[in-house]
Amino acid sequence: MEFRGLRQTTILSFFTFCCLVHHLYGDIEKTNNDTNPIIVEDQVHVGVILNMGSREGKIILSSISMALSDFYHLHNNYSTRVVLQSKDSSGEPLPALSAALGLLENMKVEAIIGAQTRAEANLLAELGEVAKMPVMSLSPLLTDKKYPFFVEIMRTDQAAEVKGISALIEVFKWRDIILLYDNKEYERDFIPSLVNSFQEITHGSVAYRSSNIASFSSNEEIIEELQKLMNLKIKVFVVHVSHLLVPRLFFHANKLGMMSEGYAWIMTSTSMNFLHSMDLSVIESMQGVLGFKSSIPASMSLRSLTSRLRRQFYLEDPTMEATREFSTDVIWAYDASWALEEAVERTRTKGSTNRSSNHGVVLLREILQAKFKGLSGEIRYPNGKLISSGFEIVNVRGKGERRVGFWPCEEEIFTKDRRNALSINNLETVIWPGGSSTIRKGSKRRLSGIKLRVGVPVKKGFKELVHVYHDLHSNRTHVTGFCIDVFEAAIRGLPYKVDYELIPFEDANAGLVGSYNDLLYQVYLQKFDAVAGDTTITSNRSLYVDFTIPYTDMGVGMLVPNVVKENMWIFLEPLSANLWLTSAGFFILTGFVVWVIERPVNEEFQGSASQQIGTIFWFSFSTLVFSHSKRSTRLLLAQLNIF
Repeated sequence: MEFRGLRQTTILSFFTFCCLVHHLYGDIEKTNNDTNPIIVEDQVHVGVILNMGSREGKIILSSISMALSDFYHLHNNYSTRVVLQSKDSSGEPLPALSAALGLLENMKVEAIIGAQTRAEANLLAELGEVAKMPVMSLSPLLTDKKYPFFVEIMRTDQAAEVKGISALIEVFKWRDIILLYDNKEYERDFIPSLVNSFQEITHGSVAYRSSNIASFSSNEEIIEELQKLMNLKIKVFVVHVSHLLVPRLFFHANKLGMMSEGYAWIMTSTSMNFLHSMDLSVIESMQGVLGFKSSIPASMSLRSLTSRLRRQFYLEDPTMEATREFSTDVIWAYDASWALEEAVERTRTKGSTNRSSNHGVVLLREILQAKFKGLSGEIRYPNGKLISSGFEIVNVRGKGERRVGFWPCEEEIFTKDRRNALSINNLETVIWPGGSSTIRKGSKRRLSGIKLRVGVPVKKGFKELVHVYHDLHSNRTHVTGFCIDVFEAAIRGLPYKVDYELIPFEDANAGLVGSYNDLLYQVYLQKFDAVAGDTTITSNRSLYVDFTIPYTDMGVGMLVPNVVKENMWIFLEPLSANLWLTSAGFFILTGFVVWVIERPVNEEFQGSASQQIGTIFWFSFSTLVFSHSKRSTRLLLAQLNIF
């Protein structure tokens, strides 16, 4: 009985197992026949090229990784998965390009995020064009060349920022400003616009432009340049340099006493956006600095990301200094990752999962069509650039900065009067270097101890432009001409007095020592502070010196009297009366010669005297309006006799 019971139990268990298998098989078959198929993940490889040796690069990579985790946690039904392939660029363009090539060939990446410097951005943009692959960059380009596959994922509304700085200068009525900028990276786009904007305001003019220091400059070079700026006795600085230069720049400025009361420093968003990624010692040396920072609205999601990043880096390195906020690049990279992941999913749902020749074009189109609310505000990339949401005007105080005002984006500026967009009333109290809340207004004064050495070309012709002559009786050299008048008028228009000396560029025989290139090169060698004369702006010369805006165009022209005669005979004006008579005489002579040749053999040239004279005049003047189709009879017979 026990054996039989065991046997029944075994049979029952086997029957139950078969029913279970049938039930499962039925469910699987039902699932396969259902309208919603089983989700099969399609992996899409994306390259991330950052300076992994820097703290900023590590934070950005962690932000991108968290963006992927958050995105797919919210969209777990998506059929695609972005897989990150990170590479170290070491902050240099060539390693960045090499890393991108390796990712493209070995990992078949379909997009790249990174490019923290302009040099890296340029090389990766070129690669993106060749490979037809979107490149999402954290830095703008060095050139104006258009790259359709290049997408700027950071906000760089330079036109609006330039107007904001000009408005700030006008609010505080500063008259003389020093521009301190990196000549290698930032002069081409930002500085000319800023100088032009200063010319539109009542107060403020550029007294001096300093471009002799960069992120690769030595400490001795930085100190030497700052000491030269101190001697100018001008205490208002507009700084547009890389954030890599900021720590050493303000460390030495603070050491030289240039962060004391009376000084004013204004920084652009290029470096101000990275303030929270700098060490506390750097921030302490920047106390009182006023700057523009890309606006990032506060939100619970932003606090959550900041808290998670801070916790992650604390677990990795408990000795690392805690960061209250992160740079805007971290937030922009997070939002760009969401845009890329959404674009990848749309490309897979709209087309084939296999990579085709035009897949990069489709993926780029989906990225440019992205539109959502991100951590940094509204995310859209029209024309390959992230739209701007305006700038915060912040004042460095304590361990960070304090917001004292807001400057809207360019579109909002043009909807109202720029002068009303910023005023002293809608700015909170600014604490300047030295702890003072008041700043001395600019005034017209003489730059003591400074005398400009201005080189002048010596030439033989065109004395109306520049003329150098020596008065032997008074033993004095006089320099005159239109170019000199323009230079002296510009000096008189400055808000301060400047002493200058016009020095002819001549040899012992009162002749030009070299060419105009040699003359301008003396400015680069610091033997002259400037050159006044009829010098032409060329690309080669622009590598060594700065030019003013052209004040005249020495092209080819025509001078005509401004007199208009309204009569029917105006067509006779181009030729004189004697020339008209001479032409008429030759026409009559031609008709007479033809009459002499044709009269014996051509009946049309025979008849009465009046008919023959009429034929002569008719033949002469008829050539003005048409060409005779018949050849002269006598001439035709002469040609036949030849043969």
